[in-house]
Order: sequence, then structure tokens, then C-alpha cells
Amino acid sequence: MLRLFFLMLVMLATALFAETQEEAYYRAMKAEEAGDIPAALKAFEEAAALPGEYTEEIQNIIREYKAALGEADSDSVNLGDPEPSWEFHVAGELGLYGLHYKETGMDEGEKGGDLFLNVNPYLDYVSRKWSHTFAASVQADYFLNNDNMPLLDTNNWNLVLGLEYTLMGRGMLLDVGYDFNIEGEELSSDFLLWFEKDWYRFEKQRIGTVAWAFYRTSGPMSFAFYASWHRTAAEGLNGTVYLGAKFEADSAFDYVALDQSINAYNQAYDEYLQSEYAYELSEGATPLLEKPSLESLVFRQTLGSWLGPVFRPRISYKFKNRIAVEANASLFYGFAIGGPDEEYKKIKKFDGSCGLTVSWQYWKMNFYLGLDRKYKRYNLPQYYQGKYTESYTRTLLKLGAKWDI
Repeated sequence: MLRLFFLMLVMLATALFAETQEEAYYRAMKAEEAGDIPAALKAFEEAAALPGEYTEEIQNIIREYKAALGEADSDSVNLGDPEPSWEFHVAGELGLYGLHYKETGMDEGEKGGDLFLNVNPYLDYVSRKWSHTFAASVQADYFLNNDNMPLLDTNNWNLVLGLEYTLMGRGMLLDVGYDFNIEGEELSSDFLLWFEKDWYRFEKQRIGTVAWAFYRTSGPMSFAFYASWHRTAAEGLNGTVYLGAKFEADSAFDYVALDQSINAYNQAYDEYLQSEYAYELSEGATPLLEKPSLESLVFRQTLGSWLGPVFRPRISYKFKNRIAVEANASLFYGFAIGGPDEEYKKIKKFDGSCGLTVSWQYWKMNFYLGLDRKYKRYNLPQYYQGKYTESYTRTLLKLGAKWDI
């Protein structure tokens, strides 16, 4: 038993301290800068054989090298391991969010926190031109100070079980996911689709298009189409920009129908009182009207839909000491194109977020500290003023660690 435990420790240490793809990539670029082409090519081939986000870019570099050296045709070169390979990994994240929420009319905001753990085992199958990833995930959230956050309406804990499939290769990425959410006594499911295609590449940059869809059975759905730009490097400036249009749909309460039913109820109740008074004066000569029921009030949910431009940039800088600084934003200006009434269609909204994160990578671990801020504001017609919150801000102070073993 002791020998088995020691063997497991050795295997874990080997996995933790093995060279990552990013490290091999950085070593190859250093050899390239020094003019040692054979060493650079060998290091690039070693990096291509390791799992990571730069596989396709590294393969293209190897093709260019071998085509230039006349060793092989660019479509028939051997990119490292010619045989298909299977690799099993366990990724995860442990983090803590400090939360502050404030909306229009509040003197002081609500404060709380979220302690969460995510474990994500996945299996990679890599062939010469395609990479398949089959993943499962379990995420548990425990909300701190939840009793003092009534407006956020969160449960004390949430549990999310997920399945995901990712296909990469030939300048494209397909990601399909399913999540089963357990939020207290409420159950819901999420479906996610992301398809990205690169149309043009130069140096470390890629330009392409993205189609994205999200659907939650308990309410919201979204569809978006973006033009995309990426700059990927093991060191220095990295960037991603998505620019396009997004459609959103979610449940919307029918206030007009409720107001009309309230007016009808009040009118019927006044007529009932008058009838009751007349009945008492005439000693039964006037028929008694039936008292109106509160069940006649209309509480109805309909579908509200939005369409507008969206802009999502993310810029980061990776230093030689493995520290990275990342800034990101997501900006959406939506116009209501459907809803319960014509006044609803006059509503406009701005939904934006921004964040700054500092991270440090140590072998297989990535430690981070960041600040995210989300802001939403509605431009409301007179009828809806007071019925919807005009604006709110939500600020997150986050810290944690990610790993991929």
C-alpha cells in the first residue's frame, strides 16, 4: 500500500513538473531568435506533441519550416507524432468572489461572496489534423452572507453538472455544451454552441467569424454572430476582439394586461358596492350583483426580445517571469424588438462589463487576482418608469487558482 501511495505521488509530481506546451513554444522561439534552426524546429515539434492552445499555430510553423527547408511538401509533412493519441487530464478551479450589488434607489448596496470549486476531467483524442475533447464538469457554489442579499435572490448553494465536446482543426473550432443546474429546489438546463472559423492568417494573427448560441430552459436565450481577430503569442501581447450583433430573448411581465385587469376589477367592485347599497334601500327590489373575484386579475409572462451591436475585446500581456495582465470588456446596446406591448418596444438598454486580472503561472498552476464590474442601464418610456429598475452595478473582487494536470 505504501509503495502504491509513493508511486501515485511520483506520477502526480511528474505531471505537475512536466514541460508545458507554452514552455516548449517559448524555448523554440528562443532558439529561432538565436539562429539555431534545427534546435528551433525540434522544439516546435516537441511543443506540437504537447496538449495546449497553440497546437494549430505550432503545426503551421512546422509546415513553413519544412517547406522552406525542402524536407517535405507543406501538406504532407509529419507533424511530430504521426499516430493518433489519447490523453486524460483533470482541470479545475478553486476561487472566491467578493460581491457588491447596488441598484437605482439604494443608499447602500448588498454585500456577499461566492466560494466555488470546479473540477473538469477531460479526454483528448488528437489525430494529424483534428483534435477531439470530451469533457465533464462539476461546479459547486456556496454563497456567503446570502441572507443579506434579497435583491440578488440567490440560494445558499448551487450545483452545476456539465458535459462538453470540442472539435478543433483546419482553422475551425466547434464547442457544444450542456449544463444541468441545481439551484436550491429549482432545476434548469443550459445548452451552448460556439462555432468559429478562421479565414485569414498572418504571423501570429487570425481573422475569422463566430456563430454563438445559448439557451436556458428557465428563461433566457441568445444568438450572436461576430467577426473575430486573435493575436496569440507565448510571450508579449495577446489579444482577442469580437465585433458583431446579438439577439436576446427572455420572459417579460405583461404590466398592461395586469393594469387593465385591475381597472376592470375596481370598476366591477364599485358596481357591486352600489348594487349592495341599492339592494339594502329597496329591501330586495334591486338584484344583487356577484362580488368580483381576485382571480380575474391577469398575471402573465410573455416573451421580450432584443437586438443590437456587441463589442467584446480582451487584451493581455505575458511577461517572461510568467506574470500576465489581462483587460477585458463586453459592451451590448439593445433595442427591444418584441414584447408584451408597444410601450415595451420603446425600451433600450446598455449592458456592459469590464475587468482587470493579474495572474502568475507556476508549472501546472495559475494563480489570479482580479476585479470585474458589470453595469446595466435601461432607457425607459414613461409608462415603465418605476416598473423596471433603471440601472444597477455589480462588482466582483476575485481570487483563486486554476490547474490542468
